[in-house]
Amino acid sequence: MAISTAPGRSALGVVRVSGSLALRVRESLFAPDHSDGKVKPRVAYHGWIRDPRTFNPIDEVLVTFFPAPASYTGEDMLEISAHGSMVALRLIVEACQAVGARMAEPGEFTRRAFLNGKLTLDEAEAVADVIAARSEASLRAAQQHLRGAFARTVEELQDRLTHFLALIEASLDFPEEEIELMDEQEMVQHLRQLNERVRHILQTFDRGRLLRDGLHLVLAGPPNVGKSSLLNALLRYERALVTPIPGTTRDTVEEDCLIKGIPVKAIDTAGLRITDDPVEKLGVERARKRMAEADVIVLVLDLSEELSPESETFLLQALPDNPRKVLCLNKTDLPRKLRRKPAADHFHAVVETCALNGEGIEALETAIADTVWKGGSGLDEETLLVSRLRHKELLEAASNALEKAIDSLISHAPLDCVCIDLREAFHSLEKITGGDGTQALLDTIFSEFCIGK
Repeated sequence: MAISTAPGRSALGVVRVSGSLALRVRESLFAPDHSDGKVKPRVAYHGWIRDPRTFNPIDEVLVTFFPAPASYTGEDMLEISAHGSMVALRLIVEACQAVGARMAEPGEFTRRAFLNGKLTLDEAEAVADVIAARSEASLRAAQQHLRGAFARTVEELQDRLTHFLALIEASLDFPEEEIELMDEQEMVQHLRQLNERVRHILQTFDRGRLLRDGLHLVLAGPPNVGKSSLLNALLRYERALVTPIPGTTRDTVEEDCLIKGIPVKAIDTAGLRITDDPVEKLGVERARKRMAEADVIVLVLDLSEELSPESETFLLQALPDNPRKVLCLNKTDLPRKLRRKPAADHFHAVVETCALNGEGIEALETAIADTVWKGGSGLDEETLLVSRLRHKELLEAASNALEKAIDSLISHAPLDCVCIDLREAFHSLEKITGGDGTQALLDTIFSEFCIGK
């Protein structure tokens, strides 16, 4: 049993109870307005929850009973919809405890749904991702997994592996039956196609991770080029302090926002230049550190100021080897003096902006999103992304095992060796959806959940 709604004042709050005693909890605590003694499944009944020790009413509620197996957890379940007072919800929880219920652990309802076959393990993980979604795109990606799209893809790969294994093992176990096998070249071709499918899914991890965890965007460049103004323009409100004095930003300024549907942590950094000021040096070092950790770097230059050869060299040396870099030429509202600028081939895109009047900000956002996926248009309904490191590692293990099987076939190794590699690939895929899941793995996964889900 647990409170399944977020803490704080609200119109409604829900207490969820799951297990064999759910109906007894209802009978012990709930006084319906009207009752003929029957409890119809999935029908909300109006009444009061009463304290089982004093019989005093706690709160006016709606109570719904979901009998096993047609419930979220696959067990008998009770949902008590009360007012959103934390006092009332706490007293309902204490009343449930008084008649034998215990507090749920984090994610225990979803864990029971997995153990009772209502969800595969990747679908259970998707429940947490849906709850934690920070944008429409990340919500759609999580819902794809929750609807079973990833599980079906993995099961399709497993079915194809099972077909290969069945053919090879049957020929080994029953040689007298003269079972017709594909020739080695044909088997290699089919296994390569299978591995290409696995690698194609793996290639979505980078985008999926950024959607799930968010993109770290660093605004870097010399002092007084308009980095703080650009941060404010991206956020659509005045977050960073802006002055005409170079070096106003000594530390990083960080804020969350959405850019073309992508959750972004935008980070304004201290101006990059050679300096003897010890405080400014610390700011430059911190800026370098944040750039090294960044997913996307926007190098900002001032179109109204010339860039010296020394400054250009210093800036390029300061930039890490990050493939996602955008060059932003700011202050288009002023007379142009910038003739020397880093070569465009160092950058994914070059955009001209005026942070003060908003000119070019839309183009800058598109360029940033375009570093994640072409066109910056986000995620369509059919796109399936891998966003969890666990899934990536298991897909990589499956791909490596398939590579071994292909190499074994090419080198004319015994078919027993090929079978070992194919089984290894199969078991790696099986672990994605929950087969062969260890207790420690389940404990780790469900510890990420909130209590009540």
